[in-house]
Parts: sequence; C-alpha cells; structure tokens
Amino acid sequence: MKVGIYCDSGINGGHEEMLKRFMLALVQSAEIDALHIFVPRDNAALFRYVVDLARDHRKVQTIALPYTAESIRGNLWAMLRMSRSTAAILRDLRLHKLLIAQGTIVSGLAGLFAARLSGTRSVSYLPLVDDSPKSSRFIDKVKWLAKRGVYRMPNEYVTLNEHLRAKLRLLAPHARTMILENYVDPRFGHSTLTRSEARAKLGLPDDGTRFIAHIGRVDFEHKRHHFLLESIERHAAAFQRTIVIIIGEGPDSARLAAMVEASPVLSECVRILGRKTDVLPYIVASDTLVLPSAFEGVPLVMIEAILAERPIVVSRVSGLDAYLPNALLFPPGDHNAFVERIFAAREVPVASIAQEFRRRFSREVFDAQAQRVMTLPAPPADTFDPASAPSPDVLKK
Repeated sequence: MKVGIYCDSGINGGHEEMLKRFMLALVQSAEIDALHIFVPRDNAALFRYVVDLARDHRKVQTIALPYTAESIRGNLWAMLRMSRSTAAILRDLRLHKLLIAQGTIVSGLAGLFAARLSGTRSVSYLPLVDDSPKSSRFIDKVKWLAKRGVYRMPNEYVTLNEHLRAKLRLLAPHARTMILENYVDPRFGHSTLTRSEARAKLGLPDDGTRFIAHIGRVDFEHKRHHFLLESIERHAAAFQRTIVIIIGEGPDSARLAAMVEASPVLSECVRILGRKTDVLPYIVASDTLVLPSAFEGVPLVMIEAILAERPIVVSRVSGLDAYLPNALLFPPGDHNAFVERIFAAREVPVASIAQEFRRRFSREVFDAQAQRVMTLPAPPADTFDPASAPSPDVLKK
C-alpha cells in the first residue's frame, strides 16, 4: 500500500508533534510499502525530522514543499498554483490515500484541493472542528457557508474524540469518521522526579511558595493567556505567595510581556520563561497547571500533567469534560470559578485518573489505531460504514 502525508504548516506545535508520532506508527506498518511525506522546507524543525526519518527508513520519501500555508494565506492565485503543482506530483505517485494535516478545516487547503484535483482519496487529520459562524455578522455567515462546503471535501476524517466526531458527522455525513486519540511520552507517567527535586533542578524556591504553570503556544485567541492575567489582577490577594510560570512562545508573546510589565500585580507573581524543550520538570515542580483555552482538541499538556499526577484546571470546552472531573473544570468566561478551582485543585485526587490515562493514551494503543485508520479499505459506494458509527462508550470515565 502506498500512502502519503501532507503538512504545509509553518508551525512546529502540538498537532505537528502528533503528526510525527503518526509518521512513526505508519513506518512500522507491514501493510504500508511506501510513505511519501510532503513537508515545507521553511518549517526547519519538521523538515529536518522528516529528512532524518527518510534516512533511517527506506520506505519513506521526503517531498519538499516550496511554501507554507502561512506564506500563501490570502493569496488565491498562489493557492491555486501550489495546489496544481502538488496535484501533478500526486498523479504520478498514485497513492491509495493522502493524510492531510489540518489544524482546522481552513488549514492545509492546498493539499486538500490537490487531492481533489488528482483524484486521490483524502484523509483529513483534524483536531479542531467549528460548528457555527464566529458571529452574526454577514461576513462571518458567508465564511461559514464556505467552510461548510470545505467540510464535505475530504473522503475520510481522523479526529481526537467522540465529541469532535459527532460534529463532523453532522458537517460531513458522507465521509468516514474515525478516532485517533493522542499519546504522550511515557516518561511523564513514570518519572521518579519529586516536586522538591524538580524545584531544586530549576532553581525555584521550595519554601511553601505555590507554583502554577501555563504551558502552551502564546496565542490569546486560542490559549487565552490574557484571561489568566485578568484573573490574577481581579484576585490579587489570592495570588500572594504564588508564582505563575508561563512557558511557550507564539504570536502574542510580545503582547503578553507588555501586559505583565505594565502591571505591578502581574510583575510581582508572573514569570514568562519562553519555550522549553523539556517541560516535565516544570510540570512536576508545579502545584497546579492551568489551561483556560477558548477551544481545544485533546491538549497534550493536559495528558502530560495528569500522567505526572499534577492537577490541571481547564475550560469546560470542546468535550474536555469527558476527561476530567468537575472539580478541574470551569465555565470559560468565569474568572471567579477559575481562581476558585486553581486553589482547590491540589485537593483533587488525580492518581486514579492517571492510571486510566496510562492505559488510554499509550503508544501501543496509538500505533495500532493509527495504522488501522490509514489501511482500512475504502467502503463501497452507498454502503454503511461501521467506522463512522458512533461509539457510545468511547468516552466513559
């Protein structure tokens, strides 16, 4: 079987990290004879990873893209030109399937159009699903109508949980929909590092100071760092003898730094550390982690924190209540509930949740399912596809 992977993202974030693990799973499949990976040269970290993978595995071939999604965004002519050139390559390759890494339905469009132009069966790897216009404005309604059309383009979808799958089945009723849950490095669940040792390693005081960590891409619209800062300012007394560590980088890094610098309250307790290649010591050193996102797929940091048996307080969005108890969830716009949950979180027992996460998010489970979703034969036309049927027990606690 010949399959392909297409990713034109210029970002090397959580979805790209899972894509790398997807690649590794497919390399190990005996049913896949050739794996052709389309990746932008300008995404240096991801491109280097794929080149190294091709060097180590003869079945892998790297196809360098001369653009990123970000470089052609808003340029319809460039989009069409890149789609046509990619389609020509796909015609020559004659792939059985092309996996297209789409963070949202409007990312990776050049690959989706290329698959359609070349007649290649497309599988969208999609962790985020819209289900309505952003607002009641006319322009947002028009954009939503266009998005609804794009949702019907892929032949198959691979998403992260039943909540997202249910949305896709409404938006793309004729597409096969399958679930592939994330997995994380098992060392998060097997580390012997203690909280005191982690703090000593990082040069953090171990004198009763409470540590709260926000780990993720600095993107206010998505991860809502500004909501965290607003919550601290509104409840300054609660954050005395507390250090809030923010780890990550992104488009709002400068804005974040300016907000902290301009506020005496924030300057007192917030520390911006930038990107860290290894977040395990910071998770272990923390009393509580926070993730006040506006939307999510299945965030890796949530799995990592629970595996390390550290509580994480998250917004009740995107079906995340299927993973965590009510004591670690808050209504996304409620500053008071957010702060209340943060300071009560260390009393929440997470050991039993961690045990379930170790089983559910293991590499063995991920690899088997990743290979299955790519090697499952296409269903005959106009027949029922069991892979798209709802799984009522998939998210039982």
